[in-house]
Amino acid sequence: MLFLPSFQSNALHEFVIHRAPNEPNSGLLFDTYSVSLNMADRPLPILLKAFGNLLPARCRSSENVASEMAKAVYLWTSLSSSDTNAYLLHTLLRVDIRWVDTLALHLDYDKSTGTLSIFRYPSFCIAMLQSKGAIYSFSSTEQHPADPRATEEEITCFLRETLLSYRLLFGQSKPARRFFRNMLSSGSVSDSNLDPLLRSLCLDHYFAHSFVPADRPVYVTARDFLVLGERLELLAAELRGTKPKSWRDLLRDRRDTLQYWTFWLVAIAGGIGIMLSLMQVILGIIQVLQSRGR
Repeated sequence: MLFLPSFQSNALHEFVIHRAPNEPNSGLLFDTYSVSLNMADRPLPILLKAFGNLLPARCRSSENVASEMAKAVYLWTSLSSSDTNAYLLHTLLRVDIRWVDTLALHLDYDKSTGTLSIFRYPSFCIAMLQSKGAIYSFSSTEQHPADPRATEEEITCFLRETLLSYRLLFGQSKPARRFFRNMLSSGSVSDSNLDPLLRSLCLDHYFAHSFVPADRPVYVTARDFLVLGERLELLAAELRGTKPKSWRDLLRDRRDTLQYWTFWLVAIAGGIGIMLSLMQVILGIIQVLQSRGR
C-alpha cells in the first residue's frame, strides 16, 4: 500500500507508478512516476527512493527527539486538536478530503487544488507494527547522516504517527467528529468495506490501543511527529494564516477565544441597541398617531 504500480502497455520497459487522471500532485512526494528497469538490481530501499519521498523519513536537520533542555526549544511547533483539525481545514480553507489507498500519500496537501489526502486503512498500520511485515523490507540499513531513506525505526515512527494523526485531525475535536460522521453518511469515505479502526479512531471521544500513542491536549511536532511533522506543520501554518471569509465562518471559528466571544458580545449588545432604537421609533409613531387622532 505504499504505491500503486501501473500495468499499462507503455510501462513494460520501466517501473511505473500509477497516477489517476486529475490526481492532485503537491510536488512534495513524487520526484518521478517512472524509473528505468536498470534499477532492478538495486536494493529495495534505493529503488523505492528513486521515485521520491514514498517512505517518509525523519527530517535530518533534527536527529534527536525534542528535549526541553534543547537550545532550539523556541522553534518547536505545537499543535492542538482545537486549532488544527479536519473541520477547520474544510470550513476555513475549503480543503477537500481525498481518501486514498496509498499510505505514502497520507497527509499530502496539494495547495493548488485544496486537496488533502488521507489513508483510508489504518488497520494496515497496526498489522505492519504487529508483524514487522512487508513495509519493513524497504528500510535502509545505512547509518550515514545524509542518507534520506527511512530506517526501520523511522518506519515504526511513520506508522505510529499515521495512526495518531487521525486522533489529532478527527477524534479529539467534537466538530471534527461530526464532520467525519457527515462524510460517512455521504459515502465519501468508503463505498464499501469501511475499515472499522478508521471509524473508532475518528469517532471515539476516548481511544486507547497499545500501538497508538496516547492522546495529548497539545502535540509538539519535534517530539510526537518526528516523520510527519513537516506535513502537519504545513497544514497548521495554512490555518494560522487564514481568516474567516464570511459571517458563517466567523461563527464557526473558535481558534481565538477572545475574538469569538468579543464578536458575540458586540453582536448581542448591538442587537439590543437596535431593538431599543426600533422600539423608540415605534413608540414615537404611536404617540404621533394618537396626537393626530385627538
